[in-house]
Amino acid sequence: MGNCCPEPHRQSHRHPLSPPRVPSPPLPPTEIVKVRSNKTATKPDPMVDPAEEPPVRLYGPETCPLTWRLRLTFLYKGITPQFIPWESPILPGPLLRFGGMSADVISGSEQELLECIDKRFTGEPNGVVSKLEPAEEVVLALELQHKSLERHLEGIIRSVKEMAVAGKKGRKTGAAAEGRRISRWYAELVEVMLEHARMEESLLFPVLERAAYKGVCKVANEQHAGDLPMLNGIKEDIKSLLSFEAGTSLYQEALLNLSQRLKKLQDHFKDHFREEEKELFPLIDSVYRMQRIESDISNWSNSGWVGQVVNATESIHSRLFPFFIAGLLPHEAMEYVDLICRSTRDPQWLVSMLQSLTSLLEGTCQSSFIFDSLLKK
Repeated sequence: MGNCCPEPHRQSHRHPLSPPRVPSPPLPPTEIVKVRSNKTATKPDPMVDPAEEPPVRLYGPETCPLTWRLRLTFLYKGITPQFIPWESPILPGPLLRFGGMSADVISGSEQELLECIDKRFTGEPNGVVSKLEPAEEVVLALELQHKSLERHLEGIIRSVKEMAVAGKKGRKTGAAAEGRRISRWYAELVEVMLEHARMEESLLFPVLERAAYKGVCKVANEQHAGDLPMLNGIKEDIKSLLSFEAGTSLYQEALLNLSQRLKKLQDHFKDHFREEEKELFPLIDSVYRMQRIESDISNWSNSGWVGQVVNATESIHSRLFPFFIAGLLPHEAMEYVDLICRSTRDPQWLVSMLQSLTSLLEGTCQSSFIFDSLLKK
Protein backbone atom coordinates (compact mmCIF):
# COMPACT_ATOMS: atom_id res chain seq x y z
CA MET A 1 0.00 0.00 0.00
CA GLY A 2 3.06 2.23 -0.04
CA ASN A 3 2.29 3.40 -3.54
CA CYS A 4 -0.44 5.68 -2.22
CA CYS A 5 1.57 7.17 0.64
CA PRO A 6 5.27 7.84 -0.09
CA GLU A 7 7.85 8.25 2.66
CA PRO A 8 8.02 11.94 3.64
CA HIS A 9 11.12 14.00 4.27
CA ARG A 10 12.02 14.01 7.96
CA GLN A 11 13.49 16.89 9.89
CA SER A 12 16.62 16.03 11.89
CA HIS A 13 15.32 17.33 15.25
CA ARG A 14 12.34 14.93 15.24
CA HIS A 15 12.32 11.39 16.58
CA PRO A 16 12.97 9.01 13.64
CA LEU A 17 9.66 7.20 14.15
CA SER A 18 7.51 10.28 14.66
CA PRO A 19 5.38 11.30 11.67
CA PRO A 20 6.66 14.65 10.41
CA ARG A 21 4.35 17.60 10.68
CA VAL A 22 3.84 19.45 7.45
CA PRO A 23 2.13 22.76 6.79
CA SER A 24 -1.59 22.46 6.21
CA PRO A 25 -2.13 21.79 2.50
CA PRO A 26 -4.54 23.89 0.45
CA LEU A 27 -7.82 22.07 1.11
CA PRO A 28 -11.13 22.91 -0.58
CA PRO A 29 -12.59 26.03 1.06
CA THR A 30 -16.03 24.41 1.28
CA GLU A 31 -14.58 21.74 3.56
CA ILE A 32 -11.68 23.20 5.54
CA VAL A 33 -10.76 26.76 6.41
CA LYS A 34 -8.04 27.31 9.00
CA VAL A 35 -8.79 29.67 11.90
CA ARG A 36 -6.27 32.49 12.22
CA SER A 37 -4.09 32.75 15.32
CA ASN A 38 -5.69 36.11 16.33
CA LYS A 39 -9.00 34.20 16.63
CA THR A 40 -10.53 36.20 13.79
CA ALA A 41 -12.16 33.42 11.84
CA THR A 42 -12.69 33.27 8.14
CA LYS A 43 -15.50 31.14 6.75
CA PRO A 44 -16.34 28.41 9.33
CA ASP A 45 -16.14 24.73 8.48
CA PRO A 46 -19.73 23.78 7.49
CA MET A 47 -19.05 20.09 8.24
CA VAL A 48 -18.20 20.60 11.90
CA ASP A 49 -20.37 21.61 14.83
CA PRO A 50 -18.27 24.21 16.70
CA ALA A 51 -19.66 22.95 20.00
CA GLU A 52 -18.51 19.41 19.26
CA GLU A 53 -15.11 19.25 17.63
CA PRO A 54 -14.20 15.80 16.25
CA PRO A 55 -11.19 14.22 17.98
CA VAL A 56 -9.50 13.68 14.63
CA ARG A 57 -9.99 14.51 10.99
CA LEU A 58 -8.88 12.05 8.34
CA TYR A 59 -8.21 13.36 4.82
CA GLY A 60 -7.45 10.92 2.05
CA PRO A 61 -8.34 9.40 -1.31
CA GLU A 62 -11.30 7.04 -1.14
CA THR A 63 -9.47 4.67 -3.50
CA CYS A 64 -6.43 4.32 -1.22
CA PRO A 65 -6.37 1.20 1.03
CA LEU A 66 -4.39 3.05 3.70
CA THR A 67 -7.18 5.63 4.06
CA TRP A 68 -9.61 2.85 4.98
CA ARG A 69 -7.14 1.06 7.21
CA LEU A 70 -6.59 4.23 9.24
CA ARG A 71 -10.34 4.76 9.49
CA LEU A 72 -10.79 1.17 10.74
CA THR A 73 -8.01 1.62 13.30
CA PHE A 74 -9.82 4.61 14.77
CA LEU A 75 -13.17 2.82 14.83
CA TYR A 76 -11.74 -0.23 16.60
CA LYS A 77 -10.31 2.12 19.22
CA GLY A 78 -13.76 3.61 19.75
CA ILE A 79 -12.88 6.86 17.95
CA THR A 80 -15.11 8.17 15.16
CA PRO A 81 -12.98 10.32 12.85
CA GLN A 82 -14.41 12.96 10.61
CA PHE A 83 -13.55 11.55 7.19
CA ILE A 84 -13.05 14.06 4.39
CA PRO A 85 -12.38 12.64 0.91
CA TRP A 86 -9.45 14.56 -0.47
CA GLU A 87 -6.68 14.08 -3.03
CA SER A 88 -3.53 16.03 -3.75
CA PRO A 89 -0.82 15.53 -6.38
CA ILE A 90 1.74 16.77 -3.84
CA LEU A 91 0.78 14.58 -0.86
CA PRO A 92 -1.20 11.70 -2.36
CA GLY A 93 -1.48 9.69 0.87
CA PRO A 94 -3.86 10.15 3.81
CA LEU A 95 -3.37 13.00 6.27
CA LEU A 96 -4.39 13.32 9.92
CA ARG A 97 -5.33 16.35 11.97
CA PHE A 98 -5.84 15.96 15.71
CA GLY A 99 -7.84 18.58 17.57
CA GLY A 100 -9.10 21.88 16.17
CA MET A 101 -8.63 23.44 12.78
CA SER A 102 -5.51 25.29 13.93
CA ALA A 103 -3.68 22.00 14.55
CA ASP A 104 -1.01 20.85 12.15
CA VAL A 105 -1.70 18.25 9.51
CA ILE A 106 0.31 15.06 9.96
CA SER A 107 1.65 13.08 7.03
CA GLY A 108 3.77 9.96 6.96
CA SER A 109 4.25 6.41 5.83
CA GLU A 110 1.78 3.67 6.73
CA GLN A 111 3.88 2.52 9.70
CA GLU A 112 4.41 6.07 10.96
CA LEU A 113 0.72 7.02 10.81
CA LEU A 114 -0.34 3.82 12.61
CA GLU A 115 2.28 4.41 15.30
CA CYS A 116 1.07 7.99 15.64
CA ILE A 117 -2.52 6.79 16.21
CA ASP A 118 -1.38 4.20 18.78
CA LYS A 119 0.62 6.83 20.64
CA ARG A 120 -2.25 9.33 20.61
CA PHE A 121 -4.96 6.81 21.54
CA THR A 122 -3.31 4.19 23.72
CA GLY A 123 -6.32 1.89 24.12
CA GLU A 124 -6.42 -1.52 22.47
CA PRO A 125 -6.25 -2.70 19.82
CA ASN A 126 -2.99 -1.40 18.41
CA GLY A 127 -2.92 -0.41 14.78
CA VAL A 128 0.70 -1.57 14.51
CA VAL A 129 0.96 -5.36 14.38
CA SER A 130 4.13 -7.34 15.05
CA LYS A 131 5.78 -8.61 11.88
CA LEU A 132 5.98 -12.38 11.47
CA GLU A 133 7.89 -14.88 9.40
CA PRO A 134 6.00 -16.17 6.33
CA ALA A 135 5.23 -19.53 7.97
CA GLU A 136 3.95 -17.75 11.08
CA GLU A 137 1.74 -15.50 8.95
CA VAL A 138 -0.19 -18.32 7.34
CA VAL A 139 -0.55 -20.16 10.67
CA LEU A 140 -1.97 -16.98 12.23
CA ALA A 141 -4.42 -16.51 9.31
CA LEU A 142 -5.69 -20.09 9.63
CA GLU A 143 -5.96 -19.93 13.42
CA LEU A 144 -7.93 -16.69 13.20
CA GLN A 145 -10.31 -18.32 10.72
CA HIS A 146 -10.82 -21.14 13.24
CA LYS A 147 -11.52 -18.65 16.04
CA SER A 148 -14.12 -16.81 13.97
CA LEU A 149 -15.93 -20.05 13.12
CA GLU A 150 -15.94 -21.17 16.76
CA ARG A 151 -17.26 -17.85 18.06
CA HIS A 152 -20.05 -17.73 15.50
CA LEU A 153 -21.14 -21.24 16.41
CA GLU A 154 -20.96 -20.34 20.09
CA GLY A 155 -23.12 -17.27 19.44
CA ILE A 156 -25.77 -19.32 17.63
CA ILE A 157 -25.89 -21.85 20.47
CA ARG A 158 -26.31 -19.04 23.00
CA SER A 159 -29.15 -17.49 20.97
CA VAL A 160 -30.96 -20.85 20.69
CA LYS A 161 -30.72 -21.30 24.46
CA GLU A 162 -32.15 -17.83 24.99
CA MET A 163 -35.06 -18.73 22.68
CA ALA A 164 -35.70 -21.89 24.72
CA VAL A 165 -35.78 -19.92 27.99
CA ALA A 166 -38.16 -17.36 26.47
CA GLY A 167 -40.37 -20.16 25.18
CA LYS A 168 -40.64 -21.78 28.62
CA LYS A 169 -41.78 -18.44 30.01
CA GLY A 170 -44.50 -18.22 27.36
CA ARG A 171 -42.95 -15.34 25.43
CA LYS A 172 -44.01 -15.45 21.80
CA THR A 173 -43.30 -11.90 20.68
CA GLY A 174 -40.33 -11.77 18.34
CA ALA A 175 -39.82 -15.57 18.32
CA ALA A 176 -40.44 -15.92 14.58
CA ALA A 177 -38.08 -13.06 13.73
CA GLU A 178 -35.40 -14.51 16.00
CA GLY A 179 -35.79 -17.90 14.31
CA ARG A 180 -35.27 -16.35 10.88
CA ARG A 181 -32.26 -14.44 12.18
CA ILE A 182 -30.66 -17.65 13.46
CA SER A 183 -31.45 -19.37 10.15
CA ARG A 184 -29.59 -16.67 8.20
CA TRP A 185 -26.74 -16.62 10.72
CA TYR A 186 -26.27 -20.38 10.47
CA ALA A 187 -26.50 -20.38 6.65
CA GLU A 188 -23.64 -17.86 6.41
CA LEU A 189 -21.61 -19.81 8.97
CA VAL A 190 -21.97 -22.97 6.86
CA GLU A 191 -20.76 -21.07 3.78
CA VAL A 192 -17.64 -19.92 5.63
CA MET A 193 -17.00 -23.40 7.08
CA LEU A 194 -17.25 -25.15 3.73
CA GLU A 195 -15.09 -22.62 1.89
CA HIS A 196 -12.46 -22.83 4.63
CA ALA A 197 -12.46 -26.64 4.34
CA ARG A 198 -12.16 -26.52 0.53
CA MET A 199 -9.20 -24.16 0.82
CA GLU A 200 -7.40 -26.54 3.19
CA GLU A 201 -8.08 -29.54 0.93
CA SER A 202 -6.98 -27.84 -2.29
CA LEU A 203 -4.14 -25.62 -1.07
CA LEU A 204 -2.83 -26.58 2.35
CA PHE A 205 -3.07 -30.37 2.63
CA PRO A 206 -1.28 -31.24 -0.67
CA VAL A 207 1.70 -29.05 0.26
CA LEU A 208 1.88 -30.46 3.79
CA GLU A 209 1.82 -34.04 2.50
CA ARG A 210 4.68 -33.22 0.14
CA ALA A 211 6.73 -31.76 2.98
CA ALA A 212 5.97 -34.53 5.47
CA TYR A 213 4.61 -37.82 4.15
CA LYS A 214 1.65 -38.99 2.13
CA GLY A 215 -1.36 -39.52 4.35
CA VAL A 216 -0.42 -37.01 7.05
CA CYS A 217 -3.70 -35.15 6.35
CA LYS A 218 -5.81 -38.31 6.04
CA VAL A 219 -7.65 -37.84 9.35
CA ALA A 220 -8.41 -34.17 8.60
CA ASN A 221 -9.76 -35.08 5.15
CA GLU A 222 -11.99 -37.78 6.66
CA GLN A 223 -13.32 -35.32 9.22
CA HIS A 224 -14.13 -32.84 6.44
CA ALA A 225 -16.07 -35.56 4.60
CA GLY A 226 -18.20 -36.14 7.69
CA ASP A 227 -18.98 -32.46 8.20
CA LEU A 228 -21.58 -32.04 5.46
CA PRO A 229 -24.20 -34.51 6.82
CA MET A 230 -23.98 -32.83 10.25
CA LEU A 231 -24.29 -29.34 8.77
CA ASN A 232 -27.24 -30.29 6.56
CA GLY A 233 -28.99 -32.05 9.44
CA ILE A 234 -28.90 -28.89 11.54
CA LYS A 235 -30.19 -26.86 8.60
CA GLU A 236 -33.22 -29.18 8.43
CA ASP A 237 -33.75 -28.82 12.20
CA ILE A 238 -33.88 -25.04 11.82
CA LYS A 239 -36.44 -25.36 9.00
CA SER A 240 -38.59 -27.57 11.26
CA LEU A 241 -38.31 -25.04 14.08
CA LEU A 242 -39.57 -22.24 11.83
CA SER A 243 -42.65 -24.29 10.92
CA PHE A 244 -43.86 -24.59 14.54
CA GLU A 245 -45.78 -22.01 16.53
CA ALA A 246 -43.74 -20.43 19.31
CA GLY A 247 -44.56 -21.67 22.78
CA THR A 248 -46.02 -25.02 21.74
CA SER A 249 -44.61 -28.35 22.89
CA LEU A 250 -43.43 -29.12 19.36
CA TYR A 251 -41.61 -25.78 19.24
CA GLN A 252 -39.85 -26.42 22.56
CA GLU A 253 -38.91 -29.95 21.50
CA ALA A 254 -37.47 -28.63 18.23
CA LEU A 255 -35.39 -26.07 20.15
CA LEU A 256 -34.05 -28.81 22.44
CA ASN A 257 -33.09 -31.03 19.50
CA LEU A 258 -31.46 -28.09 17.70
CA SER A 259 -29.50 -27.12 20.80
CA GLN A 260 -28.20 -30.66 21.27
CA ARG A 261 -27.11 -31.05 17.65
CA LEU A 262 -25.40 -27.66 17.67
CA LYS A 263 -23.50 -28.63 20.81
CA LYS A 264 -22.39 -31.86 19.14
CA LEU A 265 -21.21 -29.88 16.10
CA GLN A 266 -19.35 -27.47 18.38
CA ASP A 267 -17.48 -30.32 20.12
CA HIS A 268 -16.65 -31.84 16.73
CA PHE A 269 -15.16 -28.64 15.35
CA LYS A 270 -13.23 -27.87 18.54
CA ASP A 271 -11.54 -31.28 18.37
CA HIS A 272 -10.95 -30.93 14.62
CA PHE A 273 -9.43 -27.44 14.86
CA ARG A 274 -7.19 -28.30 17.83
CA GLU A 275 -5.95 -31.40 16.00
CA GLU A 276 -5.09 -29.39 12.91
CA GLU A 277 -3.35 -26.71 14.97
CA LYS A 278 -1.35 -29.27 16.96
CA GLU A 279 -0.51 -31.85 14.28
CA LEU A 280 -0.59 -30.09 10.91
CA PHE A 281 0.15 -26.39 11.33
CA PRO A 282 3.66 -26.98 12.77
CA LEU A 283 4.51 -28.65 9.45
CA ILE A 284 4.03 -25.33 7.66
CA ASP A 285 7.41 -24.17 8.92
CA SER A 286 8.92 -27.36 7.47
CA VAL A 287 7.35 -26.48 4.13
CA TYR A 288 8.93 -23.03 4.20
CA ARG A 289 12.37 -24.37 5.16
CA MET A 290 12.17 -27.06 2.46
CA GLN A 291 11.30 -24.51 -0.21
CA ARG A 292 14.13 -22.24 0.90
CA ILE A 293 16.53 -25.15 0.40
CA GLU A 294 15.03 -25.85 -3.03
CA SER A 295 15.09 -22.11 -3.86
CA ASP A 296 11.37 -22.33 -4.56
CA ILE A 297 10.03 -19.65 -2.23
CA SER A 298 8.77 -17.04 -4.68
CA ASN A 299 5.12 -17.98 -4.08
CA TRP A 300 5.39 -18.75 -0.38
CA SER A 301 7.34 -15.90 1.16
CA ASN A 302 6.57 -12.23 1.78
CA SER A 303 2.91 -12.97 2.56
CA GLY A 304 2.59 -14.98 -0.67
CA TRP A 305 1.02 -17.95 1.08
CA VAL A 306 -1.48 -15.77 2.92
CA GLY A 307 -2.32 -14.24 -0.44
CA GLN A 308 -3.07 -17.69 -1.81
CA VAL A 309 -5.27 -18.44 1.21
CA VAL A 310 -7.18 -15.22 0.53
CA ASN A 311 -7.55 -16.04 -3.17
CA ALA A 312 -8.78 -19.57 -2.35
CA THR A 313 -11.47 -18.20 -0.02
CA GLU A 314 -12.95 -15.53 -2.27
CA SER A 315 -16.40 -15.41 -0.65
CA ILE A 316 -14.93 -15.07 2.84
CA HIS A 317 -12.91 -12.11 1.62
CA SER A 318 -15.69 -10.38 -0.27
CA ARG A 319 -19.40 -10.90 0.36
CA LEU A 320 -18.91 -12.70 3.71
CA PHE A 321 -15.97 -10.63 4.97
CA PRO A 322 -17.94 -8.53 7.51
CA PHE A 323 -19.59 -11.71 8.79
CA PHE A 324 -16.22 -13.43 9.17
CA ILE A 325 -14.55 -10.50 10.94
CA ALA A 326 -17.54 -10.14 13.30
CA GLY A 327 -16.38 -13.39 14.90
CA LEU A 328 -12.99 -11.95 15.89
CA LEU A 329 -12.03 -9.88 18.91
CA PRO A 330 -10.79 -6.35 18.11
CA HIS A 331 -7.08 -7.17 18.41
CA GLU A 332 -7.59 -10.32 16.33
CA ALA A 333 -9.45 -8.35 13.67
CA MET A 334 -6.56 -5.86 13.46
CA GLU A 335 -4.10 -8.75 13.07
CA TYR A 336 -6.15 -10.19 10.22
CA VAL A 337 -6.52 -6.78 8.56
CA ASP A 338 -2.74 -6.39 8.71
CA LEU A 339 -2.27 -9.79 7.06
CA ILE A 340 -4.62 -9.06 4.17
CA CYS A 341 -3.20 -5.55 3.68
CA ARG A 342 0.27 -7.04 3.18
CA SER A 343 -0.83 -9.99 1.05
CA THR A 344 -3.60 -8.64 -1.23
CA ARG A 345 -2.14 -7.28 -4.45
CA ASP A 346 -5.42 -5.92 -5.84
CA PRO A 347 -6.00 -2.48 -4.27
CA GLN A 348 -9.64 -2.32 -5.40
CA TRP A 349 -10.41 -5.66 -3.76
CA LEU A 350 -8.60 -4.54 -0.61
CA VAL A 351 -10.51 -1.25 -0.48
CA SER A 352 -13.78 -3.14 -0.91
CA MET A 353 -12.94 -5.42 2.05
CA LEU A 354 -11.93 -2.53 4.31
CA GLN A 355 -15.02 -0.50 3.34
CA SER A 356 -17.24 -3.43 4.30
CA LEU A 357 -15.59 -3.57 7.73
CA THR A 358 -16.22 0.14 8.19
CA SER A 359 -19.91 -0.53 7.56
CA LEU A 360 -19.80 -3.37 10.10
CA LEU A 361 -18.36 -1.16 12.84
CA GLU A 362 -20.68 1.71 12.01
CA GLY A 363 -23.69 -0.63 12.22
CA THR A 364 -24.83 -0.16 8.64
CA CYS A 365 -24.21 -3.61 7.14
CA GLN A 366 -26.27 -6.80 7.25
CA SER A 367 -23.85 -8.58 9.61
CA SER A 368 -23.96 -5.79 12.23
CA PHE A 369 -26.72 -7.57 14.18
CA ILE A 370 -24.44 -10.62 14.51
CA PHE A 371 -21.56 -8.39 15.59
CA ASP A 372 -23.77 -6.89 18.31
CA SER A 373 -24.93 -10.34 19.41
CA LEU A 374 -21.35 -11.62 19.78
CA LEU A 375 -20.40 -8.53 21.79
CA LYS A 376 -23.04 -9.43 24.41
CA LYS A 377 -20.93 -12.33 25.63
